[in-house]
Amino acid sequence: MKDGDFEKRFEEAFQKMDRAYERYARTCGMTYSSLALLQLIWERQPCTQKQLCELTMLPKQTINTIVMSFYKQGLLEMLELPEDRRHKALLLSGEGRELTGRILPKISRAESRSIQQFSVEEKETFFRLLERFAAAFCEELNP
Repeated sequence: MKDGDFEKRFEEAFQKMDRAYERYARTCGMTYSSLALLQLIWERQPCTQKQLCELTMLPKQTINTIVMSFYKQGLLEMLELPEDRRHKALLLSGEGRELTGRILPKISRAESRSIQQFSVEEKETFFRLLERFAAAFCEELNP
């Protein structure tokens, strides 16, 4: 098999997973980006929009649009930070916690069940190679 064939398989596999996340997000009435942001807020709360930008590499405007949408839907609370009143800490509201409690476990179960299909040796090999690929990719793209 040629290197280009491996690259194509790699790209197709990741696009397939991205499409699965996107389809699931749509069933939840969200976009892929909003679902990913909701999951990050849930995992890292309290957090700021600046931190979300740094974690996701999404533009500030995209983050702000999604955060304000969540806030207007009653999913988020925004608390003024005493050390910098210009920034707000984002926390899930009761309604936000209820929503994440309904939709995020399905993602976790799917990820967990998918990896459980591998033997211990396959998992070790998979992650070792994935970590090696990530390091090489980062070095190639940003030496």
